[in-house]
Amino acid sequence: MKVGDLVKYSWPDSFNDYARITGIVVESRSAHKEFVSCNLEVVVHWEDGTIETFDELEVEIIKVIK
Repeated sequence: MKVGDLVKYSWPDSFNDYARITGIVVESRSAHKEFVSCNLEVVVHWEDGTIETFDELEVEIIKVIK
């Protein structure tokens, strides 16, 4: 997952406020720098204007921006 990718929240709809909106990844970084294999944290700017950080497993790519 990289900056510019279009994403949606992938956890069950009943547990999130982002069920029907999309967002753009504005930052992607290692969650734990001391571990070699770890998940990424992604900062997402949602279409409603909010910006939040998620584990990469919490969001799903809709469109990859090259």
